[in-house]
This record gives sequence, C-alpha cells and structure tokens, in this order.
Amino acid sequence: MPNRNVTRRAASALLFPLLFLTGCSSALGLGPRLAPEDEPYLFDRWDPDFELAKPCEDLAEDQLDNLGLSRMESKTNVKNADGMDACSFYDEEFGLVMVSGSAVKLRRLSENGVPLQFELSQEKQPALAYSKYGDVGCGVAAETDRGTVEVYFESEYSSGKTPMEDCSQADKYFDLLIGEKLNEYRTN
Repeated sequence: MPNRNVTRRAASALLFPLLFLTGCSSALGLGPRLAPEDEPYLFDRWDPDFELAKPCEDLAEDQLDNLGLSRMESKTNVKNADGMDACSFYDEEFGLVMVSGSAVKLRRLSENGVPLQFELSQEKQPALAYSKYGDVGCGVAAETDRGTVEVYFESEYSSGKTPMEDCSQADKYFDLLIGEKLNEYRTN
C-alpha cells in the first residue's frame, strides 16, 4: 500500500493536467483561432489538418504490465477536446510516470518550467528536458507535427533523488512508451 506521501502525490498528479490547462486556458480553450502572440507557444487545434498525438491511447495494457506500471484512475480525465491526452502511472517503486500529448510547443514548456542540462538523443530532437519546479521531477518532451509528446517522471518524495536522476527515468520511459511511435507522430 502506498505511503502518505504517495497518496499526496496521487492527488497532485490528478490535478497536474488541469493546472497545466488552466495556465494555458485562454489559448487552449477559447476562440476559433490562435492569437498572434500564442503562435510560438501553441499548435492550432482548429486547423483541420491538425490531429493531436494521443500516446495514452497507443499504450497497450500488456506493455504497461511488462514494465511494472500501475495505471492511476482519475475522475478528471483529460480529453482530446482540451488539447491534451494525458495519463498517469506508478512504477514499482511508487515513482510517478505521466504520459501526455498536448497542443503546447516546447517553447511554452521551457518558459514555464526549468530547463535541465540533460542530453537527449538526436532522434528526439527538437526536444527538451525540464523540471516543473527545478528541485524535483523531470519531463522529457519532443515536439512533433501532432503536438508535443512527453513523459514526466517524479521519484517518490522520500527518495531524495534529484531532477537529473529523474531525467534518466523519464528518458527511459519516453523510449519505452513513446519511442516507437515518435516518427509516426512526426509524419502524420
């Protein structure tokens, strides 16, 4: 059974997609077109040629079982209509793994988070490693024609791991959960 810190993390993990969207709500949820100032930060979801990447829909249950990931069920599921497809899991050590596809560009993530000096493979470029707060967790995000796909990993609170250590896990899970589909997201 997860400890109290893990339970708190579960509650915060359920709120992450909503808080993320709240920060971008004016651009993601309102109006039929992007304002000029939003162009560098967002994909135009109203463009008939834009199809949001949905990495959560692409994950098979047997794949998750083989990786030892337990799905977090949420009453606040994020829907494609919100410009985001997101799902969360716990690994076997109660690390939090969040997978998402969003209509947000890397530039927005780098300005809203803390970019980290973690080397990402050339195959992922354009890509970014960042922490939401700078002292815990790491996201590995790659921009595609279908939005930005990302895996965010956060160690169990009491583990004492640094964001750079979390980047190794985020990068590993990115490769395992999104890696094979990355080129498909870039060509469709």
